[in-house]
Amino acid sequence: MSTMLFLSCSLRPDDDAQVNVYFKDVFKFYDIETETINIPGLSEEQVIELVKQNIPKVEGVIVLWTPRYCINGYLPSMWTILESVFGIAKDKPVYVFYEQGISLEGPLKAMGEVRVEFNRLYFTNQQEHERLCSWARWIKEDLERKRAENFGKSVGNAILYGLGALSLLGLGFVFGMAYGSKNGGKT
Repeated sequence: MSTMLFLSCSLRPDDDAQVNVYFKDVFKFYDIETETINIPGLSEEQVIELVKQNIPKVEGVIVLWTPRYCINGYLPSMWTILESVFGIAKDKPVYVFYEQGISLEGPLKAMGEVRVEFNRLYFTNQQEHERLCSWARWIKEDLERKRAENFGKSVGNAILYGLGALSLLGLGFVFGMAYGSKNGGKT
């Protein structure tokens, strides 16, 4: 079963050509499709509206944090932080991949189910590639676990509701027999 995740990423040309493409390929290999918003000319309000519409439709959010601002170390794009927060607010698992040099301080150090450091200079290194692929596999397995848990909860709830309805019907029958009309329903 294919998995669809929202990909929050930098749209700077170097980041898009190197980091985004690399991770899209890694996730696609593990049958994880990614969707991102990359529509030139949209206003900030339109982008936020699209994020609000798209994140509820996916199973989780993958975040690629690349250095953007230098304030006591590097910080990622504000958009990638906002998209992460939208995912958390919609109760979606958030998986963070951050480039070496990103300063994980404050809420950034606690954001995400997992935080994995990478360095784009080592994407061609076999050992580093395998390490990042192992995280993609882990994410796929984590989502499958969550899907199974949610299915189990849904089935359990359906059984409980069904038993509850049967109990009410049974009580209705008992009360009907005990307090029903003594003249066989004739008036």
